[in-house]
Amino acid sequence: MNTIDGNDFCLSETAPALPDASPEFSFEAEAAAGAPDRLAQENARLRRENAALAQERDMLRMVIDSLPDNIYAKDRQGRFLLNNSAHAESLGARSPAEMTGRSDFDYFPRELAAQFHADEQAILESGKPLINQEQYKPRLGDPLGARRWRVCTKVLWRDARGGILGTLGITRDIHELKMTQEALRQSEAKLREFAAQLERSNRELQDFAYVASHDLQEPLRKIVVFGERLKEKCADAFSPDGRDYLGRMQKAASRMQNLINDLLAFSRVTTKAQPFAPVDLAEIAREAVNDLEARIEQARGRVEVGALPLIDGEALQLRRLLQNLIGNALKFHRPDEPPVVKVQARMVSGVSPQTPPGAPPMDLCQLTVSDNGIGFDEKYLDRIFNVFQRLHTRDEYEGTGMGLAIAHKIALHHGGDLTAKSQPGKGAAFIVTLPVAHPKPAPNA
Repeated sequence: MNTIDGNDFCLSETAPALPDASPEFSFEAEAAAGAPDRLAQENARLRRENAALAQERDMLRMVIDSLPDNIYAKDRQGRFLLNNSAHAESLGARSPAEMTGRSDFDYFPRELAAQFHADEQAILESGKPLINQEQYKPRLGDPLGARRWRVCTKVLWRDARGGILGTLGITRDIHELKMTQEALRQSEAKLREFAAQLERSNRELQDFAYVASHDLQEPLRKIVVFGERLKEKCADAFSPDGRDYLGRMQKAASRMQNLINDLLAFSRVTTKAQPFAPVDLAEIAREAVNDLEARIEQARGRVEVGALPLIDGEALQLRRLLQNLIGNALKFHRPDEPPVVKVQARMVSGVSPQTPPGAPPMDLCQLTVSDNGIGFDEKYLDRIFNVFQRLHTRDEYEGTGMGLAIAHKIALHHGGDLTAKSQPGKGAAFIVTLPVAHPKPAPNA
């Protein structure tokens, strides 16, 4: 028995055992012991997410700074929160960060800045974007105050919960495009003016053709007729000089008549054109050779016609084309060698000179009229297809200088072209390239 402060108590040799800890107490103890590990894991996860966000932010920054367009974000008051390098450079700022917190009023004339601000407030109020607004505004820093064209798009800027933060915008410089469009517009206007002038010229040419076929031909025929009568009935009354003058007058009248007829033929290639239809070139060539029979006999020459195809065209014009080319070959032959003219054709696939760019290949007929004549220097190639152009004097070779011009115009009218290959003294080959088929006109409704 022991006494403490006057109280008696008994202290046993063996104290009773403490009870076992409860399950709840054990769990809390373990949780407290594992808390540092979980906190470390959470911190590691947050660091990884922050690193990913930083990488994404840097990538986005790199992308918008790489774009040539001006990209920017503004708060509801119109203050810049985000700008790319192109936008900063266009406004004369040293860096995008320098623009943060500033507004259009710091960079543009007040009237222009107020217009931009009003546009953005309208977007904030209505939620409707401003799409492709064209602006013609001065370029900042230009000492001459030169204006440039730009196109601007602005949209509403919202956060993840849909709250309105401000506006996002992108502006692109389209000055060169606008200048190109303006140049194209002016070119189109000039082209329309040229087309109108060409139409007037065509009408004048048609009027001339009418006058030439009627008013000019009639007095010319009288000159020829009365010249023949004078020669038949009054030749003895003329002195030698008089007969010489009469002969010169008749030759001049004949040349004038041939010239008028050739001019009429040249103008009628288009003014009197008929719809295209299948044409047998072999038959056309035979008719052309028959028409030139007297000239072939006179030159003691021959014309060899190979196999020729069937193509779309106007029979009378194609006959005139072959007649002019064969006649040209007969005319310019060498004095010591009879002319031999060969007419041949081959089918090729390609694009004709008048086919629009990008069009698919088509079937073409290359018609060649070659000879063993005097030839010519190819430096005159462009010249020989023009009206009234001659490489020889009229005393050397007769003609009006219209035959090849008419043939060339017929080839062009058929959607083809005419060219030549030659060397002086080694003959010439005239090559006509013509489409085999032409689109059929749509029937009238």
